[in-house]
Amino acid sequence: MLTGTLHQTFGAQTPMESAARELLARIALAKPVVCDNAFMRMEVAIECRGEQCDFLNWLRCAPSGERRYFRDRSAKFEIAGIGKCLASKFGEHEKFDQHVGDAEIAIQSVWFVALPFDANCALDSAWSPYRNNGCVLPEIELRRDGQTHTLAVNLSVDTSFDALKQRLQTIAEPVKKCAIEPALVRETDDFSEAQWTDVVQSGLQRIRSGSLRKIVLARARTYAASGPLDPVAVLARLCAFESSGFRFLIEAGQGKAFLGVTPERLLSRNKRSVRSEAIAGTRPRGVDDVADRLLGESLLASEKDRREHEFVVERLREVLSSLSVSLRVDAEPRILRQAYVQHLATRMQAEIRADFSDADLVALLHPTPAVAGAPVPCAIKALRDLETIGRGLYSGPVGIVSRDKAEIAVAIRSARIDGSTLKAYAGAGIVEGSIAADEWRETVHKLLAFERLAT
Repeated sequence: MLTGTLHQTFGAQTPMESAARELLARIALAKPVVCDNAFMRMEVAIECRGEQCDFLNWLRCAPSGERRYFRDRSAKFEIAGIGKCLASKFGEHEKFDQHVGDAEIAIQSVWFVALPFDANCALDSAWSPYRNNGCVLPEIELRRDGQTHTLAVNLSVDTSFDALKQRLQTIAEPVKKCAIEPALVRETDDFSEAQWTDVVQSGLQRIRSGSLRKIVLARARTYAASGPLDPVAVLARLCAFESSGFRFLIEAGQGKAFLGVTPERLLSRNKRSVRSEAIAGTRPRGVDDVADRLLGESLLASEKDRREHEFVVERLREVLSSLSVSLRVDAEPRILRQAYVQHLATRMQAEIRADFSDADLVALLHPTPAVAGAPVPCAIKALRDLETIGRGLYSGPVGIVSRDKAEIAVAIRSARIDGSTLKAYAGAGIVEGSIAADEWRETVHKLLAFERLAT
């Protein structure tokens, strides 16, 4: 018997469908791009009549295989992409010039970024479909910036106009359907709590030897579905359980996707102004407001958690001060709450010198001690010895970049989908004083959003 969640995707014609028809008419008159290092953007403003467009529902009706999505933590910026106009190594995307189509366009096209945790470690076979997804300019882009909505296409010298028209036709006339999402059941952990304890003890031995001050260990849990999973539908359900955080989706072929809702910002850039934040130290949420407040107070008062948090603050302050003309750091951490856990968070803001690109910033900031450990180089080396899960994109940089702005999050609270299988990831920071059983329970709380998918 097929069980699961019912999703309906039917109704009257939407503003996005009307915009797709308008773009189809414009593309019919467009001339092909002839320059290898340029692309052309054509866009249509969307009137939503005071109501926000449902981006995830729009993506569900779009051709699958190369769908992408990102929404910032404030929910003020949201973007969905279909297809691949251009793909580039992160940093080299800046060599492509943006040209306008049939009208003067002030909006800069956005590139989707998804990078591995360990850039110097080869991706294993499970992550190999993601190798060419480091920096991608989508062929079709739906964007919301505040209350401004646009639908756009990006055209390059390699664009197949026939294929693009077919995709736009699908968006203009989506199939109205009722879909039943397959039931999801927990299958296995990558290793038992006893094995986790052994790994934690190995990490603590390295800390006590003086080679490390902190190491962040991760584990994975696998879920099996009764049929193929739609990554967009999974993300929509996940967002219903975890409403706060950066939302992201990278599709790497039919039935293959990496997605999540993460609390952690790596960097946010507006021209030369850059924000970052240290997030480390965790407690579960309380069963009521009083318990929640007491758990937050215990986190703020914890010497161990404050020490773990300070390793991240020190690293970010060191990096940002070396490349900025000014830097402001919160004097004390605050509590950042998600649906199932709460964290210590310290915000930072810097004015960056003009000679640093987004790729430079990411290379210098990532990985932080929040996802690797301290000192960072020693922690990464130790993780190659101790971890067996193959992190791939888990805990790597994920987000969007353009000429004027960038928003890069850290891909934690995330999962990889492969057909009818979902593998979710969680980690915990190990410092002197850590107890393996407590760290195991912390990862259990971090996996709760995915556990809800299976209930």
